[in-house]
Amino acid sequence: MPEDVTKEIAATSEPPGGRRTRMRLVSEEFFFLLQRIDRLDEKLSGEIKAQGERIDRLDEKLSGEIKSLDEKIKSLDDKLSNKLNSLGFWAIGIIITLIVGFAGVIVTLAIR
Repeated sequence: MPEDVTKEIAATSEPPGGRRTRMRLVSEEFFFLLQRIDRLDEKLSGEIKAQGERIDRLDEKLSGEIKSLDEKIKSLDDKLSNKLNSLGFWAIGIIITLIVGFAGVIVTLAIR
């Protein structure tokens, strides 16, 4: 038999002309298992793709929530900074008032 015919028989596991010969290199069980593996691979690939899509949707949702919380934190930080600045100016005003008051007392005592 020619070599290309032998290769075709081995690849398809079908004898030429419909006759059974001893040239069979691979059993039908092998092809059954190969098909089963292929179906399981397709099923697993589909599941992985579905999980990837779920993860992407969850990532988008969490990113939105994180962005929202970040904006709220920034707003609270701005409010707190404004209050602390006001408190700082108020404290500086009190200190200046005390210094001027003590200076006035010292000047008044020095004049007498």
